[in-house]
Amino acid sequence: MNFRHSVHMKEEYENVKTLLGMIKYTSHNWELCEDFKMLAFLLGQQGGYTKYSCFLCLWNSRAGEQHYSRKLWPLRIELTPGAHNAIRQPLVQKEKILLPTLHIKLGLAKQFIKALKSDSEAIKHVQTMFP
Repeated sequence: MNFRHSVHMKEEYENVKTLLGMIKYTSHNWELCEDFKMLAFLLGQQGGYTKYSCFLCLWNSRAGEQHYSRKLWPLRIELTPGAHNAIRQPLVQKEKILLPTLHIKLGLAKQFIKALKSDSEAIKHVQTMFP
């Protein structure tokens, strides 16, 4: 589903919440594949330059010296508004998200996965998404 092509509605939290209600998203139990910006939006995360930018873990985007040396970033247990860049209640469950294949094909997610330790919880979660 792609909300960016709506003619009369802007990409705002309340509009997307209304659209998800109108298409009965929760009763259909669909999985989503969107770009990283929209996924963060659907999960209630802050937009723009954020400190904890990964919706799967607590990867600190401002810890530049640790990006390739630190192998274990703690997983996000829940998305609590007011904590770790979560500003609203999530509109979708993070388990229902498929990583966008275009981003993967272009190699944008490759740097993230390459830095993960092979036996970490984060890489196990990615492996469940791509068996």
